[in-house]
Amino acid sequence: MRHVLQFLMTVTLLLPAALHGEELEMVNRPVNTSGMTGLIVTTSPFTLPPNTFEFGFMTLSENSLIPRYTATEYPVSVSLGITQRSEIALKGVFHYINVQPDHISRGMGDTELSYKLNVRPQTEFSSIPGIALILTGVLPTGDSTAGMNSVDNWGARMGLALGSELLWEDHIIGIFADGQFEVQDLSDKVLRDSYSLIHAGILFPISKYRNLQMIIEYSQTKGKDFVTVDGVNFSAVTYGLRLVNERFNLTFGTQFIHKSEEGSGDSNRMIGMVSVKL
Repeated sequence: MRHVLQFLMTVTLLLPAALHGEELEMVNRPVNTSGMTGLIVTTSPFTLPPNTFEFGFMTLSENSLIPRYTATEYPVSVSLGITQRSEIALKGVFHYINVQPDHISRGMGDTELSYKLNVRPQTEFSSIPGIALILTGVLPTGDSTAGMNSVDNWGARMGLALGSELLWEDHIIGIFADGQFEVQDLSDKVLRDSYSLIHAGILFPISKYRNLQMIIEYSQTKGKDFVTVDGVNFSAVTYGLRLVNERFNLTFGTQFIHKSEEGSGDSNRMIGMVSVKL
């Protein structure tokens, strides 16, 4: 966990030091693949406005050559802004896996309930980032017969999200990072596991009205002892484009994955996201 915190502080404190920060009004801050407000996989410290619902629909399709398989996820999320500084999200997922030659498995995955509390909003004319606390519970709703579950009894994540939206000359740059520590099935000596997740990303609006945005992200999962439907230990770089208006978000991305497990080759994943605020 110490290395996670060091990484977050480096990304969000040292990198923005030369930029001029202030409270900026973005067109839209949509949810990410976890259902929390953020980029594609990175969670930001911002939250949905109070009493605002956001429904997210996503497709993540991974193609691997070693071993040969195609794994597709269809997550659906419902998020709600509770107060000016907090939000909650419920996410479910359906998995479809084709392990060549022609061994197909499918089924519902586990359900996640996440809560985010912004403990320090980014203040005007400050490059000091906003900070949010993230708490997630993982419910064992996955189809264990088909191998679609990531936990057998329960799982939980806890971490921090840091980030700033900064003004640099005539441009806005969003710099975000989150670090989380996940545990699962600690009451079972055979199944217990714990590992860290790190995400960091930059958002750069590339159109006059800030509604077309470019996203670059880095991700890492480290310390997993068990291979689950969620994958193995890996690091990844994600590139994406996001088109937004005040209520609608359309995002496409490509993720290049480097796996550290023996017998697993690198792979790539296509990501598509649509979300609507109500």
